Amino acid sequence: MKFFYLGIIALLFSIGINFQCIQNRDDLFYSASEGNQKIFETYALKNSSCGANKLPGALVLGRVKIDELKLCFKAIELTDCNTWNTEGYLPDSCKAISTSFR
Repeated sequence: MKFFYLGIIALLFSIGINFQCIQNRDDLFYSASEGNQKIFETYALKNSSCGANKLPGALVLGRVKIDELKLCFKAIELTDCNTWNTEGYLPDSCKAISTSFR
């Protein structure tokens, strides 16, 4: 029974180590400058299509996951112009962007 528990602990440990390695891969992140550039490009595209002059509601200060930014960009793309032109509107997926300072 002792070996069974040691096996389970070893399995969980190896899964945790592999997950940590995957999460720290640099190709899964944009740098802060890349992320902010992409945010400004997306806002400029939406502003030109909706006749608005809106500035980004949030800027990233550290690395940001590419997938999180893509969700934000998709939400901006799918927002209709009436909602986009509303003062202070920011899609929820853009509010949920987290940054990492590693």
